[in-house]
Amino acid sequence: MKKLFATSAIAMALAVSANSAGAADFEPDEIIRGLVVGGEIESFSGVTFYGDGPNGDEVQFDDDDYQFVSGLLGRLSLPLGDNLSAQMDGEFEYSSDALSGSRQDDLFDYSFLAGGHLSWRNPETGLFGGFASFGGASSDNENGDGSRAHTFYAVGGEGQFYVDNLTFYLQGGYIDGASEDTIDAINDDALRDAFFGRGVVRWFMDPDTRLQAEVAYVEGKTDDEEDRADMTIVEWGVRYDTVLRGLPILGDRNVFVGYRGAHYEKDGGDPGEFSDHTVMVGFTHRFGTQTIMETDRYGATLDLPNFGRWVSAGEILE
Repeated sequence: MKKLFATSAIAMALAVSANSAGAADFEPDEIIRGLVVGGEIESFSGVTFYGDGPNGDEVQFDDDDYQFVSGLLGRLSLPLGDNLSAQMDGEFEYSSDALSGSRQDDLFDYSFLAGGHLSWRNPETGLFGGFASFGGASSDNENGDGSRAHTFYAVGGEGQFYVDNLTFYLQGGYIDGASEDTIDAINDDALRDAFFGRGVVRWFMDPDTRLQAEVAYVEGKTDDEEDRADMTIVEWGVRYDTVLRGLPILGDRNVFVGYRGAHYEKDGGDPGEFSDHTVMVGFTHRFGTQTIMETDRYGATLDLPNFGRWVSAGEILE
């Protein structure tokens, strides 16, 4: 845990210092007055630390309580008129264990998702709409032969509200990692029949500097019909985006540092719980907009949580 907070503090301090040395004026050079074709591509790398809890007797992280993780995601926003827009998302996250063979049973391997959003938008006030997503995820099983991917789908609604340089983002919906028809094809420990709510606040200190905080709550089922158990997840995170200017060869680069934490708990006859904490750094390439704030109001402003990590956590709690 000390390593976690030390790494976060150092990374945040470096990013803030670099941004202070060359921050842009708050007013953009050209003002966008309508929705645009825009998007972003992100890549990140980091470290995930694991820990069990008082009810985590079945979850053991004695030897290997961390792993390296990386990810790649893309978003594309398309205007469908003056106020209607569609956005497409794709995301893939994987761990070092997925590439080299797990050092310990029940660690995250990989997750992927594809999703879409349809929204009514007013760049001056906010948006409302819905989303749909599907994907898969895997955690190493106790037999050590690699687990099957837990497929899932998620649907829900979302909305944003803009107040000057603040964006408030609410999202909620339904997730299913298995059904009675597919339970034999997917490990019965997958999270299913679950509902979630998520809240995000974005603060733009200038057009190219954003601090974001979020929290999510998930409640669903896991285990088979004979031993059905309730599962709850609480996830939280913070992220800092900025632009490093005048880098040798690279020029101006959009960079970010972030932290994501979560607590997973299952009750019933076979209870368990564990937490994970991920520190990450990454790069973002944006197109169609000039600044991070323009992307938020006119471009690819929507995102999705990592449903795959939630769905596959039931296997770790087995």
